[in-house]
Amino acid sequence: MHPAHQPPTADLDPDVVAEARDHIRTHAREEAGRIERLSRVREFVLGAQDGLLVPLGVVTGMAAANPGRSAIVVAGLAEAVAGCIAMGGGSYLASEAEEALYRAEIADETQEIVDHPEREVAELALVLEEEGLPSDQAARVAHGLAANQTVFIRTKVQKELGLSPDTGGAALGDALVVGLTYLGAAIIPLWPYLALPLMAPALITSLLCTLVALFVLGIAKGRVARQAWLRSGLQVMVIGSISAAVGFGIGHLVTSLTG
Repeated sequence: MHPAHQPPTADLDPDVVAEARDHIRTHAREEAGRIERLSRVREFVLGAQDGLLVPLGVVTGMAAANPGRSAIVVAGLAEAVAGCIAMGGGSYLASEAEEALYRAEIADETQEIVDHPEREVAELALVLEEEGLPSDQAARVAHGLAANQTVFIRTKVQKELGLSPDTGGAALGDALVVGLTYLGAAIIPLWPYLALPLMAPALITSLLCTLVALFVLGIAKGRVARQAWLRSGLQVMVIGSISAAVGFGIGHLVTSLTG
């Protein structure tokens, strides 16, 4: 057998190869699970952040207009349900469209490999050469990968398109996480108007509870993104404060103009 066609593990210690194989299998499972969890955390943060900010602005603006507690509760609940459907549906449609685009790109790349195999091998060799392999070695690696069409397609998709052939299948799960998290988070700025009889204590409690929830959410967001937790928490809380202030200002302005 020519050295160029030897299996890549031919000269390695069998024990090391076995250990590496076990590590790859375990690592792949762990990484897949970790990435899926991070994706879910992203959707959770997105849904929770909007579920806190938007209803807070709505109920605070309504409270400034002072139409009565029942009107505030109805407006808050209507916004929470509508927001849940809009956020969940938007997430699903966006993810589905993205997945469809990825599938189409992968299908096009696969067809190009079938129609122009030599050109595609040359393209991969050039990509590998740009990444630092000597030209002769890049050509050997590209031809070696082309010997197995499945491996060749996966490598081309990853190297040239920057996509994973395994991308997709998470649209519905992401949509449910976003929508339900939005609905659950919307209860925080709304519940004081349901539980407290006086408007002023309800408004203050709603603001305080929502700002604390936003600060905690910002901390969680910072931990996931590996950012400074205090900065992240304050950043999200400041955005919530602006949302509440704008809502209150609009409500007060409308009341002044129509009163």
